[in-house]
Amino acid sequence: MTDGTARGPRIRPWRRLGSELYQRRYELFFLAAPVFERHGYRGATVRALAHACHLSPAGLYHWFESKAALATYPLDAPRVGWETVYVDPDLDPLDQLRQMIELAVGHIRVYLLAIRLHEEIEGARDEHAVAAALRQGEAVFARLVHEAAPRLGRSAAVALGRDLMASLVGSAVAGLDPDPPAAQRARLTALLRDRLVPAHVEAAAFDRAMAGDGR
Repeated sequence: MTDGTARGPRIRPWRRLGSELYQRRYELFFLAAPVFERHGYRGATVRALAHACHLSPAGLYHWFESKAALATYPLDAPRVGWETVYVDPDLDPLDQLRQMIELAVGHIRVYLLAIRLHEEIEGARDEHAVAAALRQGEAVFARLVHEAAPRLGRSAAVALGRDLMASLVGSAVAGLDPDPPAAQRARLTALLRDRLVPAHVEAAAFDRAMAGDGR
């Protein structure tokens, strides 16, 4: 989860971790993901993965010490928490929440892929690693919620961030929606609106922000 949306300013909640190495490794994982999805961990050759990343096998090993390190990078990457989430002071927090929804919806599939690959490698799920990876999304949502509605309080913002991630992951894992991204966006937006508008955020401002129309 390293990019924002293509529409409007792009949020970078991991900006403080944004070294070249961190950014480049995420980019390579996303490029390699289709190969892992088609062939699984064992069936994906280093040559095919390198080709998908527009690198030679030696070039790929410059960024990752092994195929396993590439396959599980989202689970092992540096993490942000409440205090280290970058909030853009020049962009409305509600707009950043909309962009975070787009970011999360766009990237949940490859996070779940990394979890499956880790299970294939290890033969079992590492619940701690999975929770740590998904908790990053919870932290970003929570911090942005708190910025948009400070009166909500930190503990309530964290609880809402957790509920947003639970809804997103549940939808992605269930696979019941004919158009998963659209359904996921709608659920996350509705959940935010239900919690924020009654007492903390003006309805018209929320709806404008979620529509991408500015304020």
